[in-house]
Amino acid sequence: MIRDVYIIPEALYQEALDYARASRAFTSNRHDFHPGGLNNKQQKMFEGKLGEKAFKLFLMDNSFAFEEDRSSPEERDEFDFKLCKSGLPQLLIDVKTRTKDFHIRTLEMIEQYTNHPKNIYISARWYEGTKNVQLIGWYTDIDMINKNQIENNGYLDNYVMYDQDLRSMESFLHEYSSYTI
Repeated sequence: MIRDVYIIPEALYQEALDYARASRAFTSNRHDFHPGGLNNKQQKMFEGKLGEKAFKLFLMDNSFAFEEDRSSPEERDEFDFKLCKSGLPQLLIDVKTRTKDFHIRTLEMIEQYTNHPKNIYISARWYEGTKNVQLIGWYTDIDMINKNQIENNGYLDNYVMYDQDLRSMESFLHEYSSYTI
């Protein structure tokens, strides 16, 4: 089952907000390429957590065997989600959330991928001022490496996947159906 838009339930919305508030002073300056200091760090963390909550709903709707990141707001996470089922390799997932209509690409810092690689990346779109999140698509680290599209818009070098390069969420269901329970 794939929803056109995931409406984040109040409990998950509050969980995202609480985590963002708790993490605001600990969010790395290195990853803060947005202006606005601590308040903006909290906002960006909140936006990212809402994307994660939408993907959690997707995983639950489709009976995937998964583990959600439980790291403290004071430490870096190694994944947002992990697909894990006995007899199958564990797959680390990172959810990337955007907020604007003109955002048409998903970025992964090369340094981040080199030091803390993930297997799967999910692109999500949060509609500001709402509890609505759309899951746009996904790609694997192999897709990203093979595409090898690198851009630097004044911050650090990033692997870039444009929306037309993303796989559909329907294909995620088929590709990873063995991870359902």
